[in-house]
Amino acid sequence: MSDNTSEYQGLDPAAPAAGAPVFGDVDAARSVAPVAPDGAESLPDTIVTLPDAQIPVVRPGCSNPECANPTVHPAETGWQQLASAVPVERQLYRLRPKEAGMSFPTEADFRTAIAAVRPEYADAHSIERLRGAWTEQVAGRLADWSERIKSHLTDLSEGWAGTDFESFETACTQTREMVDDLIDDIDGTVANLQSTEDSLYAIQGGDSGEIPYPAPQFWIDGDWHSWVSVHVRPAWWYGDCIEHTCQDAEHVLALAGAEPEVATEIIDYIDERILHFVDYYSSPVNIEAEGLDPRGITVEEAKSLAVADAMEHYGSTVAQNWNSYDERQSAINEDIEQRSADTDDEERSVRTVRSDKDYPAIADPAYMDLEPPAMDQPTGTGSPQASEDPSLEPPAGEAPPADEPADSSEEDEGPRGGLASGTGGPGGAGLPGGISGATPAPTAGSVATIPGAAMTATAGVPGGGAGAAGSRGASSAMMGGGAGAGRGPGGDQQDREPDVDLLEDENMWGFINEDDDPYA
Repeated sequence: MSDNTSEYQGLDPAAPAAGAPVFGDVDAARSVAPVAPDGAESLPDTIVTLPDAQIPVVRPGCSNPECANPTVHPAETGWQQLASAVPVERQLYRLRPKEAGMSFPTEADFRTAIAAVRPEYADAHSIERLRGAWTEQVAGRLADWSERIKSHLTDLSEGWAGTDFESFETACTQTREMVDDLIDDIDGTVANLQSTEDSLYAIQGGDSGEIPYPAPQFWIDGDWHSWVSVHVRPAWWYGDCIEHTCQDAEHVLALAGAEPEVATEIIDYIDERILHFVDYYSSPVNIEAEGLDPRGITVEEAKSLAVADAMEHYGSTVAQNWNSYDERQSAINEDIEQRSADTDDEERSVRTVRSDKDYPAIADPAYMDLEPPAMDQPTGTGSPQASEDPSLEPPAGEAPPADEPADSSEEDEGPRGGLASGTGGPGGAGLPGGISGATPAPTAGSVATIPGAAMTATAGVPGGGAGAAGSRGASSAMMGGGAGAGRGPGGDQQDREPDVDLLEDENMWGFINEDDDPYA
């Protein structure tokens, strides 16, 4: 034994004191839009980086140079940090967008975004799974070591005495103490993981699973009372914005969380005022009183007068709706940023509990694997990319239906070969528990399948034992006797099919013409 001693330094920390988040790995440089040059309102293209490829790619922006919607939504990075943490298993369809008076992403876009910012096998990277592994695979296996060492040491003491035993006993005692301390550290680590799991679970909506989602951004091409189109740009959108004409005014207001009736009311008001002014100035008396051209006014002039009335009548209402939209948008973004920061704090707090411990004095490090295991940083599988228009209906949060179970007639019947292969069939219903494709050891009341031999009944089977030999349709006929008998080891193998221990003859069920039955 070597006298070399080494001090045990405890478990290595599970996360660095500072560095990339444990789960998300979505640093700001990957998704923040660059600053536009002086004099430019926005950039049509934005440089972003896919989390997994680490190579710059171009996210196409809106082709309209006047569009004020930023190519990258300001809350994208925060949301990726928030959604990338995996506190528990089976979260993909439990999470759902939090209602915030705005439109929702579609079911497909939301689930795709969640999956994109998480590792491919997210459940395997969850804190719940990690905590369970510490509890079951580490602490669970060490739990009885101390008592086993003590018990076996007691057994040894009955036939072993002397200085060598005393040295061995000392080493065992020191080992027991180290194992007990190690289990205490593991318990502390598990408690730490449980706390982080609970906190992240709460940050991600708790039992409701509701998390804020970046709301679409809107830009009006023209004035609110006579606009050409409205540009709608959801988060993680590539290319031209979604455009809606004035015919979709009610739908656009609903997407922005405003009352659709406001658009209807303004449109009806302007139309009514246009007709009013056209009719009013069709009268020569009114034209003369106003000092207008005797020919009257055009429709365009009537529209200008109607719009002026609408701006005075609805100006404050429109301003209030815009302010409410901005407040909702800001509230969602702030909620995302706060949860993102809280998520980052929780992830950086993950640590294994460690305490200094001494190895037993006789321990030799030469026989120990002291190299810490290599660890990979789990990251998302890609970058989210929305592909569908925002919806007024929230995602259902339900997993797609599983594949329909196969018809019972098409289910896998196990190895082929009828009763000789150990599968069930006519004549097997009377056997206790039927006959399975497995080959268990013969027991009372069971049937054993012996490769290359006929199946025989055992005690406990109705008609089994000695009585079976004299029953109608003897076992050799029932189980493939006659032409098929004896085709096991040493028999004729020419007609043997692969993976079939016995071949059935044409009369495998033992049905015999009554005139030919000697026992009839």
